[in-house]
Amino acid sequence: MTARLDNKQLPHIAIYLLASILGGRASASGQTPAVLNLSHDLVANGIAAQNMVPNSPSLDARPLFQAAVNYASKNHIPTVTADRGSYYFLTQNSAYQHVFLTGITNVTVDLQYSDLYFAHGNIPAIQVTNSMDFTLKDFTADYLQLPFTQVVVTGVNASAKTLNFKQSDKYPLPSFINSLTVPSSYGDDGYFLFVFRNGQQLRGTGRMKVSAPFNDSSVQITDTSPWSQPAEIANIQMGDTLVIAWRAGVGTIFAADCTGLTVQNVSVYASGLLGVFTTRGSAITIDHVQVIPRPGTDRLIATNADGIHLGHAGANNVVSNNTVRRGCDDGIAIDGEWSAIVNAPNNGVSVQVARLNATPLPVGESFDFINIINATIIGTASILAESPAPSQQTGAAGEVITLTLDHAISGLQANFGVTASDPNLRGSGTVISGNLVQEEVFARGIYATGVANVTITDNMTEATNQSGILLEQDEGLTYNFKTGPSSGIVIQNNIVDHALGYGIPSNILLSFAGAINVVAYDEHFSWVSTSSLSNIAITGNFVTNSVGTGIRMENVAGGQLTGDTVLNYAQQPNDYLWYLPGCCETLAQVQADFQQPVVVTNSSSVTNSNNTTTGQWIANLSNADGSYRLAPESIAVAYGQNLAPSLVQAGVQPLPLTLGGLTVTVKDSSGVSRPAGLYYISQGQVAYVVPKGTATGVATVTVGSQPSAAFVASVGPGLLAANGNATGVALAGAARYSADGTQTPVPVFQCGSAGCVSVPMDLGAPTDILGVTFYGTGIRGNSSLANVVAQIGGVPAMVFYAGPQSQYDGLDQLNLVVPRSLAGAGEVPVVLTVDGVTANVLTVNIK
Repeated sequence: MTARLDNKQLPHIAIYLLASILGGRASASGQTPAVLNLSHDLVANGIAAQNMVPNSPSLDARPLFQAAVNYASKNHIPTVTADRGSYYFLTQNSAYQHVFLTGITNVTVDLQYSDLYFAHGNIPAIQVTNSMDFTLKDFTADYLQLPFTQVVVTGVNASAKTLNFKQSDKYPLPSFINSLTVPSSYGDDGYFLFVFRNGQQLRGTGRMKVSAPFNDSSVQITDTSPWSQPAEIANIQMGDTLVIAWRAGVGTIFAADCTGLTVQNVSVYASGLLGVFTTRGSAITIDHVQVIPRPGTDRLIATNADGIHLGHAGANNVVSNNTVRRGCDDGIAIDGEWSAIVNAPNNGVSVQVARLNATPLPVGESFDFINIINATIIGTASILAESPAPSQQTGAAGEVITLTLDHAISGLQANFGVTASDPNLRGSGTVISGNLVQEEVFARGIYATGVANVTITDNMTEATNQSGILLEQDEGLTYNFKTGPSSGIVIQNNIVDHALGYGIPSNILLSFAGAINVVAYDEHFSWVSTSSLSNIAITGNFVTNSVGTGIRMENVAGGQLTGDTVLNYAQQPNDYLWYLPGCCETLAQVQADFQQPVVVTNSSSVTNSNNTTTGQWIANLSNADGSYRLAPESIAVAYGQNLAPSLVQAGVQPLPLTLGGLTVTVKDSSGVSRPAGLYYISQGQVAYVVPKGTATGVATVTVGSQPSAAFVASVGPGLLAANGNATGVALAGAARYSADGTQTPVPVFQCGSAGCVSVPMDLGAPTDILGVTFYGTGIRGNSSLANVVAQIGGVPAMVFYAGPQSQYDGLDQLNLVVPRSLAGAGEVPVVLTVDGVTANVLTVNIK
């Protein structure tokens, strides 16, 4: 395909006008009441002695940013912005965080897709407390000192559980971890090792515990778990990559006690613990956020624990349109964790408890008391009084308080739980939708526990270490995380693919007993026979390629398991059955269960009907990069078997709706069916264009008579590679624009028998401008050109068109100006992000 610098390109005069303002502001206008620009307005307003100038690695942005946001809140300035660029947060506000913001009200911080770099990877980058209607948007967050490192295996002694290694490229040797610290009140779960081969987690290995201090030549696996034994370690080979991570900290973005907080179009590239973490928040919105390894690098993980987590969730939150990939715990989680734990049997209406995680215990509030022996609610009571009085309490985790209840709870024992009764204090009204979770290195895709009235819909989880979706009640006594029962949960219209198969599940089997799993367990991590979970609906989901059971519903009183499709289940049903629970099934029963598509057990009043368990699995992927996120009017390929008798190509535009007698119909999440235009059909592939107007969510794609599922979003950016494999040099064209109006074609790649390679592009004379046209799909649905951002070689590149290419249905093009500062850069990555979603990374070569 040849490059087209046609009417979709701006005339060279317009390019010069736009290029003339790349380095600064279009006007010298002063401060306006509505906007505070960090890069220009701090000195003029007396906020700081200097402005927050971008791309200054020695300038500490932390005190400038913090002072400006506080100033905006105090002076009712609704928007804080900055010139796009890189900013370096070199100091901490305290031992607990880099940036600290509290009491912020009615402020939006829009950093125009700037890159923020924070000093220490195990310390929160931005902490927000007690704030209302506060928005953080349009930036990336990364660390100068990562909370993990990567090394290359040079030797394996499986019997001694020892691995020798050498340094990997620019990553530091592990001894740097020895000097890292976090506050004692922060989470510190220890050090873990993960094994990768050819960029993917090594099947046959799981999360293995290691211990500090580290040396710079070998590491010993100290884990005694069954997934860390010599037989598993023997799977490791020379040349494999080890990730050594310290799982400690809180969250890169950490918010507590906030109402109306929004995090939007933000990319988090690393965290010592969680990517985005909120606690005790309500009306929280996490939208179009990415928690992924930094694009354009060879990093193998993103966060050392969860991607997005709503802890002690309040009411009416929205977690939507996010991407979580390569986290080392749950992709997306929401919990209604215990507020306290009972210290001793009660004396009438008096009961002594220990506070958990600094959670309030308000007088007048109603609490459920949880029996950890059978996972049931033993009673409910309201607090009438407390000793010490609330005004004299410290609020710290572990604080001992004597509660006076409005009535006695019979049978209350030490270690029983105390959790809020009010659904609004346990996530009621929260919707988790439109999210894509992929390649979770440890734990689950979406995790919900101890919550009420939560809807999980139209998400996709693909390649998770454990269950794709887990609804759990955890009462394990030795684990410092416990919850009560959940109720009113809807799990609907999701795609759960390749659950339990990324690495090996490094956990007790009852927590990964199904690709979608609903379970309660007791203080000893054993199944219970009670039905503590209520009103649970699992409907209309597509569950494919599960290692074991497709859907397991357990411990439920009242629910539905209807209209689900479960295909290609029980791929390895007898493998990795760690820690058989003491109750309620034998090993033989577990193995039999794991060979079933659907299991309902220890439950009552559950409707189990109209589920489909036979048929062919068809995968619907982007034609450009093979990703699962499709978009209306994007080009997709359905992969399967015996889809058509032979190859037939369309050869005409607009595309026909029938080829060789075959049709493709897309029924979207709102129930509307539309025919798709067809590029070609064959036995194993059918290429089609997602119909215009297709609603976002999980769609049913029927190829001929065979139904399948597709994950549809507003955008699904993918770029075409010259080699056709979604990597390497871009399928792109370029032209150099001179001041006299001359346009000179510039080759981007050349192809031979060994494939396609990049060609160095000459930037030309100092007054010339080099424009490059990239081709792809899933780009045209962008909300605005301002939300289409690109970097070439880490340098922001001006985007002046991102939309349809006029000749071919579904084909999009992207037009960029190459920054002149890249002269001599050589082969460099091109990173495109559209509405918070990053495309596959390709390369170009700058002479």
